[in-house]
Amino acid sequence: MTAKPTKKTSKSSKSSVPFSSPLTSAHYDKDDITGGSNPKDKKKKKKETKNEENKESRNYKRREAKRLKRRKLEKEEERLTSMIFGGNDDDAMEDSDKDDFLSNLSSAKNDTETSHEDMGKSDDGNLFEIDRSGLVDDDNVESNDYVDADEISESKEGGSLSSTSENNNIVNGAVWNDEGGKDLNISLATKSNTVKKLRKTMSDDNVNAQDYEDRLRERFQSTVGAMAHTEWANVENLNKQSGSSDEESSTSDDDEDYPTATKLLSSSAPLLSSKSSQIPSNIIKLIRRPDANLSDPSQSTVQSVQFHPASDEDAPLLLTAGLDKTLRFFRVNEEANEKIHGVIFPKLPIHKASFLGDTGSVVVTGRRPFFYIYNAEAGKIDLIPKIHGREDKSLENFTTSPDGSLIAFIGNDGFIILLETKTKMWVANLKINGSVRALAFTPDGDFLLASGSDSEVYRWDIRSKRCVDRFRNEDGTITSALSVSSRFLAVGAESGVVNIYDGGRSNSGYETMRKPIKSIMNLQTSIDLMKFNHDGQILAMSSHREKNSLKLLHVPTQTIFANWPTSKTPLHYVSSLDFSPSSKFMAIGNDKGKCLLYKLGHYED
Repeated sequence: MTAKPTKKTSKSSKSSVPFSSPLTSAHYDKDDITGGSNPKDKKKKKKETKNEENKESRNYKRREAKRLKRRKLEKEEERLTSMIFGGNDDDAMEDSDKDDFLSNLSSAKNDTETSHEDMGKSDDGNLFEIDRSGLVDDDNVESNDYVDADEISESKEGGSLSSTSENNNIVNGAVWNDEGGKDLNISLATKSNTVKKLRKTMSDDNVNAQDYEDRLRERFQSTVGAMAHTEWANVENLNKQSGSSDEESSTSDDDEDYPTATKLLSSSAPLLSSKSSQIPSNIIKLIRRPDANLSDPSQSTVQSVQFHPASDEDAPLLLTAGLDKTLRFFRVNEEANEKIHGVIFPKLPIHKASFLGDTGSVVVTGRRPFFYIYNAEAGKIDLIPKIHGREDKSLENFTTSPDGSLIAFIGNDGFIILLETKTKMWVANLKINGSVRALAFTPDGDFLLASGSDSEVYRWDIRSKRCVDRFRNEDGTITSALSVSSRFLAVGAESGVVNIYDGGRSNSGYETMRKPIKSIMNLQTSIDLMKFNHDGQILAMSSHREKNSLKLLHVPTQTIFANWPTSKTPLHYVSSLDFSPSSKFMAIGNDKGKCLLYKLGHYED
């Protein structure tokens, strides 16, 4: 028989809890306390005695658990000492048991650590798994794995390519060196913004020529070099992909001696677009799967659905949130969808929730002047009571940058509030002429687009916080939604018209009017949601003011898919939608509390 726990009902204890979780809720057993009518003091004394006994029992269990952990660690260390320094034959370990032993030792040590950094990193609590496959480890790269381009010379006899006698060395030196330039000193405290950006601290002024060159190279690699996709020209990577070695190349023919040139010139397939990557323009293959939240459907409208950007393509992680004040996480696959976690926010009906880039943090907002940032990996919640210097009564509408470093909130009176997620501090205010209704970051995160009641689309440079482009949407009515891909910009209006513009990143300057490539008029009510898939071939657009109001656009031909949705598709009133990172799945939230899940057949492989 267990004692009934005491339950505090004071207001202060309730208000101190910022959130509650179904996973952390206590479950109590019912007491079967029997007995006659005893005096109150006798009952009180009996209750205190039981509480003391329970307390002693709990303390004893804690001490036993600690003792067992220490004993386990000591035992494993003894076995490790015996394995390394030798011991009796009876105590020797077999080679097949070494891996199990090391893993047990690691787990035993991790049990004794109680630092906050290790919270949420166990196998049971690790909700987010970042796919690191395909990354090259620079530490394991050998210097003789490739032949540098400077070491390849032209043979005088046959005119064919042949390597020099020192083809195992990497030539990194310059062709020509200016001896007089070594004594130069360059001032970084000039009027040029380009030179000022090379400073590491505000006090940096004069640097020598070599330091100046290193800073220029570092600046280029972190800006332009990061955006230029030139991996195909990397000799080291191509040689590694071909699986060739120096010994094999020395005994092969001329075309096998240079896998870089052979791989680059043998076929034009990497340079041309494959027909298999193009989606048919008329028919889209959609297969319905069990609802993503079938194991725990929402009790109200599903306001937000989003796939984690870095989750597994075959089994991505999905979040759902709604007005029932609950944030849920699901592991999605083709057969069954498993619920991983759920968090209840008693004081916040959730209007929008979004991942912060590829991290495990989620921004949760509603029609309140405060919002939460939930770290799902550590199980920690941060309450941001207000934004310093702002008196906005609602922060329900926002968007996050692709890398998760910034949050852009829609404020009052045409203001856009930028907040840094790391410090949770205000960064800047951006202002448009009318009230803001829609926000969208470009895929590279360099620009923020905004529009609203004046039907003008503004493009803001995130680095300089300046408006670099502005034009009026041709529809002329209030803008209600924006979506950006690497090539196109989609602008949705309250009239139901969606205009597709070219040059989602171009800075053509200010123009009064800009002609759209295509105007889509298949929806008759206000456009509330628009979303490009990962490669920009599909644009999903919907309106929650009309039942079954959702259309999919084939972007290359600017035509609507005719075979879906049908009259029997159970969309109801669409409130949220999203594509998985590889567009294998599409999730749709509606007013029935369901998260419909569809598999796109074209992206299955």
